[in-house]
Formats: sequence, structure tokens, C-alpha cells
Amino acid sequence: MSRVFDPARHPSGTVTPAIGGKAANLWRLQQQGCPVPDWVAVPAEAFFEALAQEGLGERIAQQLARLDEGNSADVSAAIRDLILDSPLPEGLVSELQAVDWIGAAPNEAVSVRSSAADEDGARHSFAGIHESYLYVRGLDSVVEHIRRVWASGYQQRALLYRRSNGLTLHPVPMAVIIQRMVDAHISGVAFTADPTAQDPFVVVVSSLYGLGEGLVGAGLAADHAHYDKRTRAISVTPAEKETQLVRDPHGGEGLVEQPVPESLRDAAALSTEQLDEVIQAALAIERARWRPQDIEFCFDAQQRLFILQTRDITTVADVGPAAGHRLVWDNSNIIESYSGVTSPMTFSFIRHAYTVVYHCFSEVMGIPRATVKANQPVFENMLGLIQGQVYYNLMNWYRLIQQFPGYGMNKRFMESMMGLREQFDPEDQVSAPTGWGRKWLVEFPKLLRLALRMIARFSRLDRTVARFQARFMTLYQQWEAMDFDRMPPHRLMDVYRDMEQKLLWNWQAPIINDFYVMIHYGALRAICRRWCGDESQSLQNDLICGNGDIESTEPTRMLMKLALRIRRDPAMVALFQESDHKELARRVPVDPACAEIAAEVQTYLERYGFRCINELKLEEPSLRETPEFVYQILQNYLQVDESLLDAEAMEAREREIRAGAERTADEALRKRSFTWLRRIVFRRVLRNARKGVRNRENMRFARTRIYGVLRELIQAMGRHLVRVDVLDDAYDIFYLTIDEVWDYVKGTAVTTDLRGLVSLRRKEFDGYRAIEADAADDHFETYGIVYVGNRFREIRPVQAADGDLVGTGCCPGQVTAPVRIVRSPRDDLQLNGCILVAARTDPGWVPLYPAVSGILIERGSILSHSAIVAREMGIPAIVGIPGLLERIEDGQIVTMNGQTGIIQT
Repeated sequence: MSRVFDPARHPSGTVTPAIGGKAANLWRLQQQGCPVPDWVAVPAEAFFEALAQEGLGERIAQQLARLDEGNSADVSAAIRDLILDSPLPEGLVSELQAVDWIGAAPNEAVSVRSSAADEDGARHSFAGIHESYLYVRGLDSVVEHIRRVWASGYQQRALLYRRSNGLTLHPVPMAVIIQRMVDAHISGVAFTADPTAQDPFVVVVSSLYGLGEGLVGAGLAADHAHYDKRTRAISVTPAEKETQLVRDPHGGEGLVEQPVPESLRDAAALSTEQLDEVIQAALAIERARWRPQDIEFCFDAQQRLFILQTRDITTVADVGPAAGHRLVWDNSNIIESYSGVTSPMTFSFIRHAYTVVYHCFSEVMGIPRATVKANQPVFENMLGLIQGQVYYNLMNWYRLIQQFPGYGMNKRFMESMMGLREQFDPEDQVSAPTGWGRKWLVEFPKLLRLALRMIARFSRLDRTVARFQARFMTLYQQWEAMDFDRMPPHRLMDVYRDMEQKLLWNWQAPIINDFYVMIHYGALRAICRRWCGDESQSLQNDLICGNGDIESTEPTRMLMKLALRIRRDPAMVALFQESDHKELARRVPVDPACAEIAAEVQTYLERYGFRCINELKLEEPSLRETPEFVYQILQNYLQVDESLLDAEAMEAREREIRAGAERTADEALRKRSFTWLRRIVFRRVLRNARKGVRNRENMRFARTRIYGVLRELIQAMGRHLVRVDVLDDAYDIFYLTIDEVWDYVKGTAVTTDLRGLVSLRRKEFDGYRAIEADAADDHFETYGIVYVGNRFREIRPVQAADGDLVGTGCCPGQVTAPVRIVRSPRDDLQLNGCILVAARTDPGWVPLYPAVSGILIERGSILSHSAIVAREMGIPAIVGIPGLLERIEDGQIVTMNGQTGIIQT
């Protein structure tokens, strides 16, 4: 067995763990082609052989047996003496002598360094724990320093480090590196992630004159440079470097301190070229290791760069770009539909739904079948689940729209529609065609065919939407009339599959219309900005206002009318003012004096009882299950000015805003050249945008309806699993995925202990709910394995503590009023004309709107359902306000401007 590992004899393949973490890193650096000084290693087996000689191992164990907090220094010193007095294994010295730059060059200076098996690893760096010795000369001195390195594995700080990290104390698997010294003129350390700021996108380079021990050991002043991986910007902060560590000029071992020449003290140690060379080498090493690195380097007198060692940075939570597999996540838009923690059942269903719908959308829009098949992984991963919350996987959304003509324009429109606060450049992941020939002879004809197909689809949109609505209502009425509790599980499964085949696989109309809206609303926004000079970006919202014929507003209008009816009956007003909403839900249906009101509420529940808060989350109870919410809304309406409940007055306000916006646009266009042509384009785009938004909201209401049916079907399945003693509670079914439920019915389940699976999931998701207030940001990037080494935080400058808040204005109007922060519509609400403040909303919040004077939403976009409905109701609203809930307190009086998006605090 060889007792010396020579990397020259192991040019490829795998490396033995016995040489330790630091030596293994050196070997990998060499494999990568990095300039590493010559080195060999004495594997840990040599130390184990030494422990077996003369009972050394047993005597060390006896010393460690008496180790406690008070005698660690004494124990360490005793073990050191034992090791220094022990003989080396037979044959080790002769093998070292055979290394030409050790045995045949007695004046050759080398370093003797530790390389424990668990050193410089991903979990434990052991930085500064073990000993290293520089400028060691002669074989005898090398042998002596090998013993010293072995002993350093048991020195006091090493014992305490191992004990605190739960590592074994004995035997320490200590290998030793012997490496040729480089007379360093400049040395330094490069961190490929900023360990202080916890920023994986910044490289930090510290450098000084002389050897690196001045930086890592002596704490001498050093220059600091920062390199931003995203912008490639470099900033350098030179230090006044008065002294440096250099080799002993008298030929002794070790280092001496010398003054830095006056002319060099204030200048940066590294030239611009050298700094760039270090940064590029560091980034290359990081990419090869897939995680941030702590790299020691030096330049010799000939300005040659040497990499002395690298180790994983273990103190940075985010692995960052080093891990590759960059993904960008955002929930600015989808949080409206799936706010907070979403159940496994809901996520499994919507993920499958997105897969099917966008697969069908691509086919129906004319994307070649081979391309659709190749993009199946894209369709399957449009969404992600991070800490229980739903996010868009933006990379795949960009890939989706890149299939269609006008990618550059559509990209901007999509970013606006999703409410992204900044433009995102996915060029590192999404490639575009290159080369003149391919671009014009191959790609252009394809794009032309797609463009013509898309125009044809858009031209038939009215008929497509009408057919969808008619077919949907036929199917919906059929399924809504079914009694799911009377069906056996296999029949429930059949109904679900029937819904999937007849509806999900034919959901093209809403998606085609969404694409239509994205293009025309984006075009309208661009026209308003460029032709009409609308820098506030509110004109297009005002033009869309008063669209009318939006079905999703009808439930709210129905409750407003009922509230007006209650107002005309003093006895009813008194009852609603004096009673709790839960008490009203119990009393009104059985009190003869309330018969007319009870009948109206019952009619409302029959028509719209499928709705609920977070109505696209299958686990949420419907209004039929929680009718007290209806009474709470009515109580709120009774506390606001009667004029705010007048639907006709509301419509008049909307029409006035719309007419004013049309006049503003017309006046602006009149001042432009080719006025007549611009007006034709403007009116066509405006008409299409209005039609698309109206269709979008109505078809969304169809989605709400079918979710209500699906919710009842799944609940019925849950109740059946309780009856057969598979689950403890019907609600437990929402901790399972949709496929897990049907696999259990079909006999294809890989886990049949559904009760145990529910228990596991409940514990995990309860943990997500516990941290929901401090959950993942609404926009962030991940690298590598999504759930490993990523904190789900957006790295951005901290917002100033003072000054105005700014968001995106959605509906004009200036309001000064106290704010009411609402975490959930189920809170004890006393809105009384306050400004509603929330992290996010969903369509189920709409009944609250008539009771407020303004709306401020931390997350969301201008095409969020809440923003559209606010415009319909003429309520000043601002969405997408970073830091809103951190800066605003409940009851605080603020002034909001729904046109400019500015909130004065």
C-alpha cells in the first residue's frame, strides 16, 4: 500500500477519501486545469498505522476519556506530546524521499498542511481549526511537521469544534498535504458569495502584499473588491497596507513582518487585469463545484496566478448561481387566486389543469405537434409550490410565449399582465434562432403561419366564447344537479374523469381570450403612453372602466340591493345592528318576522352558494357551508352611506370616468399627425381590449362555478373515506393529491396508509401556516435543487423607512381616511368607509368593497380581478405596493391617489 498520494499518478478517475477534504479539493482543481503548485498527500491510513504502533491510539483514548470543559487544554497538550514522540509508519519516509522536490532538494521550501477527511466539506469547513506550516525545508523537518499536523487534530480548538458539531473525537482521520511554496508577492481570498451580506450574486476579493497568512492569520489591512455577477460591475476599496508577511530572508522557517514600500501602501495590490483574472478563475471554480467557494490565491514575482486551496462556503444560506438550474418564481398575479398556504389537493389539481390547458392551447393555436410534445416538461411545470404557496415558474411562461410570433412585444405585455415589478431577461435559458438563413428561410415561414392562425382564431373569438359559455352551462347544470353523496367512489372517479375530458381538455376559449387580452391590453397601454402622453399609466384603466355586463359583479350587486331593502325596515336595521353575524345566520331563517329577508338570502345562496373566500382553493368552505359570512357582509353594508349602495349611481360614476378618459384620449390624438389613422387604430384596440376583459371576467366566473362542483365532489369522497375508516375527517382528503385519491380507488397506490400520509402532510403544512407571515417573498430566484440551499428571498435594496409608498394605480380618485388592515375576510370587520389594506385579495373579497373608501393591496397587478372590480365599482385602488404592511399600522390616516399610485403616510 502506497503511503504517499501523488496526483501525477492519478490524472483522472476518482480520488480516495483518505487524502482528506482539502487535498481532494486540490486534486479537483488540478482536474479542472487550475494552476496549483505541486503537492503530494500523506493519506489518513498512515496516521491510523501510527496509532496502531506502541498502543498510541489506546493512550490517546485514555486521555480523551477524562475530557471535560475545564481540562481541554491539558488533555490536548498531553495528546500532542504522545503524537510528537511516536514513530512514523515504516516506509513513509522513504516514499517521501522519492518525491524529487522533497528528498532530492533539501533547500526546496514546502508547506505542510492539514487535510482531515471531514475538512473543507459542504457542512464543516474547519477553517483555522488545524495547523499549517510554511517554508519547511529538508526531509527531517517535513517528517517532524507531519507529526505536528497530526497533533493539531487534537488541539483544544479542534476538540471543541468537533464536539460542538457532533463529530467523532477519535480517531481523527487526518491526512497531510506537502506542497511546494510559492514566493507570493500578492495574496488574497476570493469569496464567490458575500458571506456577510448573504448575497450569492456578489464576489468579494480581499488582497494584500506578501503571503496570505497576513490576511487569514495576522489580520493585516487588505483591499476589498466587490463584483456583481448580474451587472458585472466592479468596485474596489483600497486599504492603507503598512506591513506585509514574507519569508524569512535569513533562510529560516516561517514568516517575518516587513513594511510595505510607501509608494505601494495606498494603491490597490491587484491590478485591474489581475483582479479580473482572479474573478474569472473563482467563478469557474464555483461553477465546477456547484456551490459558493472560499478560494485562496497568490501571484508570484512573475505575476503568475496560483490557486492554493478552495473550500465550500458553509455560512451562506443560498447556494446561488453556482448550483446552476436557475429558476425564477413570482406570485404577484396568481396570489389573487391562491393566496396563503394551498392544500396538496388544490395544487395537484391546478398543476394538472395548467398542463392540460396550455398543451391544448398550443395545439389549437397551430404550434407543430412535435414542438408541443417537446414542450411537455414546460406545460407540466408552469407552477411551483414553495413553502405551501403557489408560484409561477416564470422561465416556462417565457418559453410558452416564445412559441408565438412577436416574442419581444408579448414578453412585455405578459410582464405587465402578471404585475412583474421589473423586466426579466431569460436569455440564459431561452434561446432564439440565429443565422440569416435559418431565421428567414426556416423560422420566418413558421412564424408567418402561426401569425395567420392566431389572427384567424382572434377573428372568431366571439363565436368561440359564445359556444364555450353555452356548452359550459349545459355541462355545469348536469354535474351541479348530481347528488355526490349517493355515489360510490368509482362513480365519483368517473364523474371527475368526465369533467376532465369534456371541460378541462376543452378549455381553449378562456386561454385564447387571455392571450387576446394580453396583446390588446398591452397595446392599449402602449398607445396611451406613446400617443396620449399618459405617464401615470392610468388612462388605459379608466378607458376599460364601466365595461358592464360582467357576471362576477352580480352577486355583490344583489347583496347591495338586499342591504337597501333592510335599511327601509327599522326593525330589521335594529336586529342587524344588535346581533352577531353568527346569531343572525341562526335566527333569520327560522324567525317569521324575517321571512322575506331569509328568502332573499336563500335565493342568493342557491344562485351563488358555490362561492367562498379563496374560491379557487378546493379546501375552502363554500357560502352554503358558512352562510354567516353573508350576514356579516350585510352588516357592513348597513354601516356605509346609502349612496354607496346605489348600483345605478355606481354605474353612472363608472360611465363618467370612462367618458372622461375617452375625451382625454381624443384630445391627445387630435394633436398628433395622421389623427384619423391613429383614431382608427386606437378605437379598434380599445374595443378589443374591452371585449377581452369582459370575456375574461365572465369566463373566470365559469371557472368559479366548476370549482364549486369539484369541491362538493371531493368533499363527498372525503366523507366516504371516513365512513370506511380510511380517514378520520372528511377535510383530511385535502392533504392528499388528486391522483393519490383515485389511485387508492383503482388499486395503483404506492402508499395505502392514507391516514399516515395525511398526518405527515398536516404536520408539514401546519408548519408553513405558522411561518406564513414571514413566508417566501413574492419574487425570487432558486438554483440547483429548489428545496435545498435556497431561502426563497428576493435580494434587493432595503426600502427607505421614510417617504411615500408607491404602487400601481388601478382606479382614479384621492382619498384621505384611516386604514383597516384585513388579514382575512373572516376577521371581525368594522370597515365603516376606511381604506382597506391587505397583503392580497381574491374574488371572494369583493363583497367587502362597497363598505370601503379605497383599496391598497401589497401584491397584485393592474389586471388582477380585484383591480378590475374596483374599477367597475369606482373605488380608488392601488396594487403592487412593496413594503405596505411593514409601513402601515391599523387605524393610521393616509392619503392615497388611485391615479398616480402614491400613498402619503
